[in-house]
Amino acid sequence: MRDTIYRYNTPLRIALLADLHDREFGWITDSLKAHKPDIICIAGDVVHRVDTNTDGLAIGQTQYVLPFLKACAEIAPTFMSLGNHEWTLCVEDIEVMAETGVTVLDNSFVQYKDVVIGGLSSAGVTAYWEYRKDKPERYPEWDYGDRPDVTEPDVSWLDDFCKQDGYKILLCHHPEYRDRYLKNMPIDLVLSGHAHGGQIRLFGRGLFAPGQGILPKYTSGVHGNMIISKGLANTAGTIPRLFNPREVVYIEPM
Repeated sequence: MRDTIYRYNTPLRIALLADLHDREFGWITDSLKAHKPDIICIAGDVVHRVDTNTDGLAIGQTQYVLPFLKACAEIAPTFMSLGNHEWTLCVEDIEVMAETGVTVLDNSFVQYKDVVIGGLSSAGVTAYWEYRKDKPERYPEWDYGDRPDVTEPDVSWLDDFCKQDGYKILLCHHPEYRDRYLKNMPIDLVLSGHAHGGQIRLFGRGLFAPGQGILPKYTSGVHGNMIISKGLANTAGTIPRLFNPREVVYIEPM
């Protein structure tokens, strides 16, 4: 566990969090209280796995997610985008998450002071929301592995986002989306996670990342206008994190 600090051309002191995966978070909030960021940005995957065949809301099955979000919101204004592990959540789940005080950005943006903050949802989230449209069930039966042929995120709203006045921050869980969809857009700062630092790091490089494969390009650090968190948890089953400590990222104005 470590705090990683980057200097960047930003008007605010930002804490970047990603990939909690419903794990214990005391060390994270201790770090946030010590560093006192102006805003907290959560780039997806606070949820891990939920069973939508049981009664009640999916978010009610999580142990740490809601307390974590509430704790963050009590420290600083907190903004969150949706990662691939949020795919099962329904409207009511999102509303409960928002009741913690966190602003949940699902392919949407808000103005905060002189900054515009957007959240680009994972393609899997967009696919499932489209699939269950007009279905009576809160969680219609659907195997994520057999999802409809919707493999791209909804970027239609980004033109409007980019036209806004002010410094533009985009929370985008998937760093591989940058080159595919965002590279030529006038976005000041993209904040990502998802790659878990490449899980095992050798000679400063990660070995594998979902969506990028072996020897991925984007696993951590600063890449042009994108900053990537190595994540807050290890969720790779029997594959350990080696030479790859979990981190809270802080982005300080230059």
